[in-house]
Amino acid sequence: MRRSSFLLLLYVVLLQVLDAITTYASISMGNVEMNPFVKVFAHDLVKLLLFKGVVGLIVYLLVTDKNTMKYQKVLLLLIYTVLMLQAIIINTINMVIR
Repeated sequence: MRRSSFLLLLYVVLLQVLDAITTYASISMGNVEMNPFVKVFAHDLVKLLLFKGVVGLIVYLLVTDKNTMKYQKVLLLLIYTVLMLQAIIINTINMVIR
């Protein structure tokens, strides 16, 4: 595995784990998960991590696919990053104000 591919995988895994942990912690404090896909797994950390792992793997595979054009990869990573950071920040804020 090339170094850039490894760093990308590490980045995706880090964001997914942070989101899963903050989601689970927020739910455990009594907050409600609004994402209907995540809501199914939100009360079980193992299932939540597995779901997040699948999502992360899909993102990783799309970004590393040789048929995906460079601008599409950059756009996908940008959208992915914004969505993940938004989820992590909202989960954290919900835990603080709860």
